[in-house]
Amino acid sequence: MDKINVGMIGCGMFARVMHAPNLKKNIKYKIHAVMDINPQAAEKMAQDTGAAYATNDVNKIFADKDIHAVLITTRHDSHAALTVQAAAAGKHVLCEKPMGLNRDECRAVAEAIAEYGVKYTVGYNRNLAPMVQEAKILLRRISGKKMIYHRLQAAFPANSWTHDPKVGGGRFVGEGCHIFDLLCELIEAPPVSVYAAGGIFLDPGKVNIPDSGIITIAFADGSVGTTLIASAGCKTFPKEATEIYCDGRAIIINDFKELSWHGFEGAISRSMSVPVSDKGQQIEIDLFADAIINDTASPNGVAQAARAALISFMVNESIASGQPIRISEKDYMLKKGMS
Repeated sequence: MDKINVGMIGCGMFARVMHAPNLKKNIKYKIHAVMDINPQAAEKMAQDTGAAYATNDVNKIFADKDIHAVLITTRHDSHAALTVQAAAAGKHVLCEKPMGLNRDECRAVAEAIAEYGVKYTVGYNRNLAPMVQEAKILLRRISGKKMIYHRLQAAFPANSWTHDPKVGGGRFVGEGCHIFDLLCELIEAPPVSVYAAGGIFLDPGKVNIPDSGIITIAFADGSVGTTLIASAGCKTFPKEATEIYCDGRAIIINDFKELSWHGFEGAISRSMSVPVSDKGQQIEIDLFADAIINDTASPNGVAQAARAALISFMVNESIASGQPIRISEKDYMLKKGMS
């Protein structure tokens, strides 16, 4: 194919400011059609992207034989069902996180992707961020157990739909999955247990699912990754940072814009930066295109998507029980009968 024709499903803010511009800049793609339940939002997106048409009927997207892949950026409760429909229609799928809101939804996605043989990528773009990729190169030069701390803090509004368990899944399922994936990808060993402490730190009159916590993931090689996820955060303080300690060395990633490393080549400290924070979205869609064109493995595919999703479910379970929860690779390979 000369270009991958994309059908965009969901024309909200993130699709407008992030995905549409990235698709337009990439010569491997053409935005062929756009869909939103709000006809005005779809029409505006079509005008901005030069799409052939806009619609509020998702079935028109799935029935369009000229569309090779779909980009799903709808609310979280529709991700799994739309992915299954897209796969059944023979469309490759790039779906924003989360994969699904529970184990059954994630299993349905995995089974549909396997049955219909399409490519699938979930939007865990942070592990593809340039500063993270540079950190991974540094880490491969050393051995030993890693200790990682990641901060994710933001002034996250209590009235956001993401706090609705049935629609958004809550903070850990809806966004924390990004960080659980990041820790797994930096450590590169299977996670073996998840322990979380936290609860509702926002207005309990508006939020009825844990929104903040400190989560610790233990790994098979003895490494440990911890993340602080704070929804009652500070608007004037940087949202994210990652600290990595291993074998007498340290690597610091500040807001996906700055990287410094210490203790490499003796006691030398070095740093690098990019002009603006880059969380890897553009790299992700480019790798997704390569997977389709070359029939190779997708970035952030089914098993990786399910791994972070399962951890996110376990975080809520651990907060509720006060106990660590064991996890094994067979859990996120999504075999039939998984509990």
